[in-house]
Amino acid sequence: MANESYKQFTKQAKSGIKGEAFFEMLMTDYALPHRIVGSKDIGIDYFCEWVFGDKPTGILFAVQIKTFTEENVSIKFIEVNENWNGLEQFTIRHSLLKINDETLQYWKGLGIPIYLFAIVQKNDGEGIDCFYRRYTPLLTSASNSDDSGEYFEGFYKANQGSSLIAFRDKIKRTQGFARDLFIDHVRCSYAKGLVTYMDPESIGLNQFQPNALFADLFEDYEEQIRFAYEKTGNYLEVLRQKKSRK
Repeated sequence: MANESYKQFTKQAKSGIKGEAFFEMLMTDYALPHRIVGSKDIGIDYFCEWVFGDKPTGILFAVQIKTFTEENVSIKFIEVNENWNGLEQFTIRHSLLKINDETLQYWKGLGIPIYLFAIVQKNDGEGIDCFYRRYTPLLTSASNSDDSGEYFEGFYKANQGSSLIAFRDKIKRTQGFARDLFIDHVRCSYAKGLVTYMDPESIGLNQFQPNALFADLFEDYEEQIRFAYEKTGNYLEVLRQKKSRK
């Protein structure tokens, strides 16, 4: 019995190593993945910095990885998300994809885009698919509860063979994972009350104008932005009065 448990543990360990290796291979053309090594599970497997060409951009994001075999996970195609990232969207059902509240609170405090990657190995052992779910919209909203039961929805296929779909249109450099990363970067800025963010072209994305106002996102974070605006106004008034007394 103990021997069978050991074999199962070894199989899972090998699967996890293979999943992380595949993730690193996908990311290395577009990001610098830094693996988190240690005895404590903080809910993050990698901190990554997006790279455009040979230039690190300063845009950081965090990743947790779950690895599965095709036989023990349920995957269902929903649609191609033409209006947003242009990627194929799926539901992926497995209990291990549920993120607990403690981890969600930790992720929320990081203040950077967060992604859950599901690595699925084909039953024939010859292929691997990679899917990601965006957690930034949930973490930066007024409520960060994930009790809706919808944690298995909203996964996007991130790879085409051994390549990351960084841009759906590689020539025009639009949509793809880069689009979601940029929008999540904007969300994180708005959630902090900031109305400035990186130029999308600095990460290689040609989809948006520099300093564009994302009205729908802006409305989601009106309270945080208004608070920062009023606080800044108060500080500027104190500074003005101080200068006038000189």
